[in-house]
Amino acid sequence: MRIALLAAAVALTALPAAAQIRDPSGGVRWPAPSPALPGVARELGQADRSIRDGRESGQLSRREARALRRESRQIAVLEERFARGGLSESERAELETRVRALRSVTGAKRASKP
Repeated sequence: MRIALLAAAVALTALPAAAQIRDPSGGVRWPAPSPALPGVARELGQADRSIRDGRESGQLSRREARALRRESRQIAVLEERFARGGLSESERAELETRVRALRSVTGAKRASKP
């Protein structure tokens, strides 16, 4: 029992605090990897700005913004995984489609609220 507690304490203290990013809303989140495709990086950056702007203006609820940010991070992680072995055309197309869908959903949610 004591060994398990000690192992858990060591694991928690081993997390790099410098790798965390302070979210403007007060939460701590892990940074998404930087995308390898310039087009995807630009599109994800625009989507993240749109999410932030929507949250600040009240067009997006905290829950909606959190879900959209989570999708953005998932796209960035997927792209990093794809890029390790070189991107195929189908992988590139999937990433671009997912980014466009994220931007579309973000825009639609923002437009649906005054």
